Order: sequence, then structure tokens, then C-alpha cells
Amino acid sequence: MANITTTEVGDMLATIIAAEALGRLRSNMVLGNLVARDWDNEVATYGQTVQIPFRGALTVNDKAANTDYTVQAPTDTKVDVTLDKHKEVSFIVEDLARALARPDVIMGYIDDGIIAIGEQIEADIAALYAGMSQTIDATAANGPLSVSHFLQARKLLSIAKAPMSDRYAVLHPQGALEALGIEELTNRDYGNDGVLVNPQFRLGNFAGFQVIEAQGIAEVAGVQKNLFFHKNAFALVTRPLPAPQAGTGVITKVMAENGVGIRVMISYQHLKGGHLVTLDCLYGVKALRDNHGVLVETD
Repeated sequence: MANITTTEVGDMLATIIAAEALGRLRSNMVLGNLVARDWDNEVATYGQTVQIPFRGALTVNDKAANTDYTVQAPTDTKVDVTLDKHKEVSFIVEDLARALARPDVIMGYIDDGIIAIGEQIEADIAALYAGMSQTIDATAANGPLSVSHFLQARKLLSIAKAPMSDRYAVLHPQGALEALGIEELTNRDYGNDGVLVNPQFRLGNFAGFQVIEAQGIAEVAGVQKNLFFHKNAFALVTRPLPAPQAGTGVITKVMAENGVGIRVMISYQHLKGGHLVTLDCLYGVKALRDNHGVLVETD
């Protein structure tokens, strides 16, 4: 019977770390779980451009007797997303076998690191507010956040023919506080409609929006940049990073789920007397449809 070596333990541990990290990343993200996500198994490098296609428009035609059907050739368009964000967390594990036997030890490190990566992804998506052209002022002069602001945002998305489903109002804690003062939002019994965020973030449903609080919403000079949008307004694009050269003693595992990917690398560092564990993620964010999003400012 062969002995269990560091290699076998390392392979198993890399899989455990990747699975746990991915789960924790998704559970701690809000915006990252609500926007359009894109994942492909093609290995990519920092700075690479990924093309997100849009289907061309189809029209309805009249069919007259004894005439051919009108055959259409819709023209596809695309949006280029640059993979310009490579975020990583690294730490040393002195005893792989002990770490595997005591998952609470290594999971503690994963929690700390992956939360930081998740917060960075949230901040990068939230920063897309700067390019939005549709804005509603709910600051002191026109606030606080009220029914009329929700209805204005709803109108703008509906005029743009954004689908009625998958609409979100993601609020800064200040915006959430004001929203909770809206009787029409708080006087009903709201269940979870399947939105991919922890129930603890949800405030309810109103005016066709799933209302969600997010700590990652940007605040600039005391003004909060709340985002009312349809899922396809923004995109989070991730790609697997290349594996290290064979024979370098680095164990690599890449895991992906619902458009989010995490790579784990483990290698022995003799100067440190332990195994170096690195979790990293290569991604880019981009506004896809400007008219499918509305910036609602509060203060």
C-alpha cells in the first residue's frame, strides 16, 4: 500500500480551498451576483480583451398570400471587456496535513482573504456609476428616497425596454435607511424571489425592483451612488489564469461557478518552512447597456 504523500494532500487541499473560496466569495458579494456574468474555460492573461456579443434585432413582418417569407440576417454587435483586474491573497501553511485535518484553521485564512477580494470586486462594479447617463437626484434638496424616485427609475428602464424581471435597486446603507422609511416597501410580507444574494441583504420588493442593501456602493463627497438596474446593464467577466510550468512544484486548481472563477496555487517555500497558498482572480467589469441602469443619488 502506497503512502499518502504531500502531493496527494496538496492536490486534495487545493480542491478544498478552491471550493470553499468560491463559495465564500459568492456568499459575500452582492453586485457581483446580480450583474451579467461571463466565464469561459479559455486561459487568459492580464490585459486581454474579451468580446461580449449582443444578438441583432429581429422584426415582425406581414406575410401575404403567394409571397415568400421575409428572411432576416440580424447584425450582431459586441462590447469589449478588458481583463485588467488581477487580485490575489497569499498565505503560508506550515503543515498541509494538519491544515487538512483541521479545516477551521485554513478556512479562517480563506475567509479573511476572500472577503477582501469580494469587496474589491464589489467596489469595481459599483464604480461603473461614473459612466451612467441616467441620474435621479434624491439628495437633500429632493429627498429623502421616496416612492417617486422608484417610479422614475422604473419608467426609465421600461422606456428602454429592459426586461421586467431581474431588476434591482442596490442601495448604500444610507439609501437603505431612507428606503426603510417607505411604507409601501415595508408593510408587506416579502419572500425570497430567487435572487442570488444572501437573504440578510434583502429589504423587500417594490415597483418591480428587488431592493437590496450593499456596503460596497460608492460614496463620493458625501453623496451615495445607488444603482437601479437590470441585470444586463453591467458585466463581470472572469477567465482562468495560466497554470505554472510543469515540474515547478506548484499545484494548481481552478474552479468556477455561475460566471465567477478562482485559481488556487500551492507550492513549498523552503525559506518560509511551509507551503505558500495563493488565491487569485482575473476579471474585468464593464457597462453593457447604459439605458438599462439608473444612478440614484442620496446623501
